[in-house]
Amino acid sequence: MISIFAIALLALPFIYFLQSCWCLRQNIAAAKATGLPYVVLPWDNLNLPWLILRPILLPYIQLLPIRDKLWFKLLSVNWPWNEQYTIFHWLGCDSFIHVSPVGIFFHTADPAVIDQITNKRTEFPKPVELYGAINLYGKNVVSTEGNLWKYHRKTVSPPFNEKNNRLVWLESLRQAQAMVSGWMGNESKASSTVHTVAADAMRLSLHVISCAGFGVKLNWPSSEGQSPQKSVSGSISPMPENTSKESQFGPDHKMSYTEALSTLLDSMVWILILPMYLLKILPLKGAKTAYSAYIEWGKYLHELLHNKRNAITTGQDQAEGDGMDLMGFLLRAANVTPNTSSFPSEKTSTSSSKQQAPLSDADIMGNAFVFLLAGHETAANSIHFSLIYLAMNPRSQRRLQASLDRIFGSRPISAWDYERDFTALFSGFAGAVLAEELRLIPPVASIPKCVLRDGAPQPLLINEKQYNIPPATYINLISTAAHRNPNAWPAGKPREHDGPVHPTSNTDNDLEEFKPERWLRDTPSGSSTSDTEQHAAPPEDAPSTSTGTSSSSAHYRPPRGAYIPFSEGYRACIGRRFGQAEVLAVLAVIFRTCSVELNVDAYASEEEVAAMGEEERRKVWGMAKRDVEKVLREKTEMIFTMQLRGTSLGFRVCRRGEERFSL
Repeated sequence: MISIFAIALLALPFIYFLQSCWCLRQNIAAAKATGLPYVVLPWDNLNLPWLILRPILLPYIQLLPIRDKLWFKLLSVNWPWNEQYTIFHWLGCDSFIHVSPVGIFFHTADPAVIDQITNKRTEFPKPVELYGAINLYGKNVVSTEGNLWKYHRKTVSPPFNEKNNRLVWLESLRQAQAMVSGWMGNESKASSTVHTVAADAMRLSLHVISCAGFGVKLNWPSSEGQSPQKSVSGSISPMPENTSKESQFGPDHKMSYTEALSTLLDSMVWILILPMYLLKILPLKGAKTAYSAYIEWGKYLHELLHNKRNAITTGQDQAEGDGMDLMGFLLRAANVTPNTSSFPSEKTSTSSSKQQAPLSDADIMGNAFVFLLAGHETAANSIHFSLIYLAMNPRSQRRLQASLDRIFGSRPISAWDYERDFTALFSGFAGAVLAEELRLIPPVASIPKCVLRDGAPQPLLINEKQYNIPPATYINLISTAAHRNPNAWPAGKPREHDGPVHPTSNTDNDLEEFKPERWLRDTPSGSSTSDTEQHAAPPEDAPSTSTGTSSSSAHYRPPRGAYIPFSEGYRACIGRRFGQAEVLAVLAVIFRTCSVELNVDAYASEEEVAAMGEEERRKVWGMAKRDVEKVLREKTEMIFTMQLRGTSLGFRVCRRGEERFSL
């Protein structure tokens, strides 16, 4: 009996191998039938043993001749960032398939193909099974499809309007002033070396969305003894909750409001890999921390929901208050009104009929969580990467400062006006800086779609020829490659010094380089397309909302599908104007009075730099720039959003006029 069991156990790997070979053969046949170029992977890049063993095996694998093979590069889950446009260039086409034993995967950087896919919601839906991790507290507008998604979208859209974007603007100005004060200290301080920019950007963005969206007003920690500490991933660590509105929460908490959320977001890798019941029982510190943060943040969501419901039902809450009040909008959508005597079930609503059930408590908390997750990470990353790129490009930084001087003149920040000044920023050089940062490092490296398993093959027109994408195909719109596609973007010559930014992608042009000027219409690269090329009229049945556009109509407009930082079509991000208002307000506050330079402490001290001539300074700065470019290239990774992970970058922040490098 034991020998039979042992034989069966030993046979399992062999059976698994045979099944994998059979599935791979079937998938190769389906890929070949499409007529598209395809690459075969012997195992899937999301295979769990491979993900675990890859860091151990990689140093040895790189000694083998397979390191430069195309299929091996695709085995990295981070390949859309690592390779940029390289793989499409090598294949000589902007769309291709890779197959593995797990399935068929269609990748595209072709703007025309992306435009077709994003505007055919039912034919190319979102693969909702990939979004289970963000259903921590309930289903939401990101993790749903079909009629259920339409209902969520219609319900959560109203708060995203210009009135509330103004509130985002005002809170961003307040938080940015506090952040800069924390960096610079008293007015007499000419400069400061800051190593917590990523953490500070995360903190600022969390404060903004907490206040503007949920009425939880958080103040910046005092610069005396309470400076925020950076975690390895760039998220924020616990901070003292001094004079904030956390008094609205009960005493039964083991973590503060910001500690619970920041710890939860910092632990998302654990939550992605392991189910909650395993996190609860595993004796590992990371698992325990992730589970504790999940429980604590859930308590805060419940209290926010309970407090807001009580305020509405007792008539103490006004629909037209002084905040965005996302929770209030969601509750009112669930038919909670003054004197409501009964409430929706705790169970998540799953009805897809025309008589859609009201949002449940789980739906409300699910949407609240996803807006906090997506809303604060994407804006924070844009602030962080914008500062990095501007520090590496002093000329662009000076042009931004000159633009800010023209917009604001001598007006104090208290006199800055959203309706007047945001438009000027968005259509000016500040908007070009943001557009260029999002072109180079979009919030996500790829946008997933699919062809349904039980559906029919879906036709796509690729280079004026029709191809049929088979059922059960996963689709990836590779934004990092589409944004660098030389077939879609006007491109100039590459830089003459320092070599190419990327060793293999676009080495013969400037599309890997940070050049906000490419968005200005008075430049050659900004004069070839009309305002109507990028954004088509919204589909008739698309839920209406005021979300703005990905870039200003005053700027160069790339072909539709070539620029997708907020996706496009039906599933375009409803919070893009929210994020744009926040990022531009923060950049305006920083660069109105300050400059940001690369930290060269690894090569020379402050005193040594002061004694250097211009040529020596240029040499030191060049070495620091190459270091930063390498860090960006090697340490930028995506879990939920694109971030620098496992490292941090320091900057020298100084008053304008105190710069050390006039390059």
